[in-house]
Amino acid sequence: MPKRVKATEAPNVSAIASPELLGQLIKAKRTGMKLKLRDCAALCGVGINTLSRLERGNPNTTLAATFSVLQGLGIQLTAKADASTEEWV
Repeated sequence: MPKRVKATEAPNVSAIASPELLGQLIKAKRTGMKLKLRDCAALCGVGINTLSRLERGNPNTTLAATFSVLQGLGIQLTAKADASTEEWV
């Protein structure tokens, strides 16, 4: 019998401030969709090793690969201006 994908809990944070947190978010989304690494990598157009490095929070993955995974999983990054300082956060 094939192994089942066990859902991983998403980080409970209001902002993604590190590669590790982004990796946790990506893994939680992938496992929540019941996708195996190889299936998700194929869906996103990246290699299995690249996806695995992203999920582990490796900061040396390319921005292009990161955005391919985010788009493939339907994760959208947003930015907003802090109303009190009018600076982007």
